Amino acid sequence: MNQPGQNLTLRNKLNESERLTRELIHHIEHGFIPKVHTLRRTARHGNDPREQDQITDKTIRSTVEKTLQSDDFTQQLSSSLLQYLESIDEDLRRVIGN
Repeated sequence: MNQPGQNLTLRNKLNESERLTRELIHHIEHGFIPKVHTLRRTARHGNDPREQDQITDKTIRSTVEKTLQSDDFTQQLSSSLLQYLESIDEDLRRVIGN
């Protein structure tokens, strides 16, 4: 098992999973969702023939890149959290004898 914190106590794993949960929620609410909304607005403006000159391909690509980077970070946090939760589950199964 190559999970982060495998040598931590159950209490420490719970604390770390709580911290990761808060960080993930904060990132989604204040980082990822705003970037997705910006991308959607930018793409919509590009569909309007009157505004097509204002929205360049470079603008769209840049906005997509920022959104994808934010998504990568979201995936990393989610993966770390899942590893901690799986480790907690294993510890609890050992404690209760399942």
